[in-house]
Amino acid sequence: MSEAWFVALEALNWVELDGKNEDSALRKTFKKLKIKNNEVSNQASNILYAVLKRKNTIDYLINLTLESHLLERLEVGLRSFLRLYTYMIHYTECSHIESQQFINQIRNVLDDKKLKSILTTINLISSLKIPWGQLSREEKLAYKNFLPLWYVNYLYRTFDEQTAADLIQPIDAPKYVRVNQLKGDDAVINWLTSKGFQFKVVPELNHTYCLLGDSTGLTSTKPYREGIFILQDKASILVSEVAAPKQNDIVLDVCAAPGVKTSHLAAIMSNQGKIISIDSNSRRLASWKRLINKMGVTNAESMLVDATSDYKIPTEEVNLIILDPPCSGTGTFNKIPSSKWRVTQKLIEENANIQKILIEKASTHLKKGGFLVYSTCSITIEENEEVIKNFLETHPGFRLVEPNYKLGKKGLLGLEEAQRLYPSVHKCDGFFIAKLEKYQL
Repeated sequence: MSEAWFVALEALNWVELDGKNEDSALRKTFKKLKIKNNEVSNQASNILYAVLKRKNTIDYLINLTLESHLLERLEVGLRSFLRLYTYMIHYTECSHIESQQFINQIRNVLDDKKLKSILTTINLISSLKIPWGQLSREEKLAYKNFLPLWYVNYLYRTFDEQTAADLIQPIDAPKYVRVNQLKGDDAVINWLTSKGFQFKVVPELNHTYCLLGDSTGLTSTKPYREGIFILQDKASILVSEVAAPKQNDIVLDVCAAPGVKTSHLAAIMSNQGKIISIDSNSRRLASWKRLINKMGVTNAESMLVDATSDYKIPTEEVNLIILDPPCSGTGTFNKIPSSKWRVTQKLIEENANIQKILIEKASTHLKKGGFLVYSTCSITIEENEEVIKNFLETHPGFRLVEPNYKLGKKGLLGLEEAQRLYPSVHKCDGFFIAKLEKYQL
């Protein structure tokens, strides 16, 4: 156990220093420390995710012991240690012996003089309590549900009480599997079941299954490595089903990397027609190419393109556009806890401005009678309804249409044909999906 805590400490440092997400920080740490033991790596991963999930509440407790709330002024190694130690004491059943072993282990890597500077905090951590009676309703919700205070305030300011409560409720959303029809068929689920995995069919979506129980080892199976199935969130799968490309369509996939939706579109199209996938990040496009090859896609090509510019593609007009722009990711707070602490209201507004440019530029490539599907993994109105409403007001030749697949709640601001998915309600990432038709020039 002590080795896993040390590995988690190193990974937490990388999250802090480089702004890496959990998985990137863990990969870098495993490589640097040459971690080969799966049990240690799994334990370290669980610890890191758990600490980052609770970061605001852990920091609140630590700051009760520091003058003028100076946790952020401590050097990164001390901050990471205090967060891990506080989590260990308050949220695990680690024994006193184990906690002391962790402190002794830290002494071997941190300067003993620096460690002495936080000795008072270390001694007080076990007795710390949050003064719930002194907090506002929003503060209580933020610290009990491990959410940024600005986000809780935003939810109650923006949505009705029930929706805000739904969005605040933390859940462990299940994993979903999409069977790749380009490489195999749904019989692979029977094979996986024979290996001990359990699934439940998702009747509303094609070739989609909800994973029940433990997923350990699923990505090590031969069918996964060969691209016969892929792990993909239910809401993400819904996007391509809503898009419903025809086999001979020409499709423009904007902000396409790392290619999960491209591969789904290609499967629906049976590798017929053509998909032009564009992205502005060469590293992500390299990931796109690896995934596309693995999934057996042959009707897609990629282009390195700044989609906020007046760009050209190798065809005059397309039948279908998929736009999944960069967003705040507020719908994935349950899945990627580190993102909670990087998102701000200002970032949401900046994203919305970029999203308005992206949909404007993309729409110029759509032919009359074609469709544009806009989606984000954000629950904010600024990045969703306001983007679509602004676009429709300035483009009278477009209209919002009712999709053939609808699993979510109605869109807001009168955009009832759009749909919203909420983690605690729909058991998936928070998502927004709108389908527009260009019905006249």
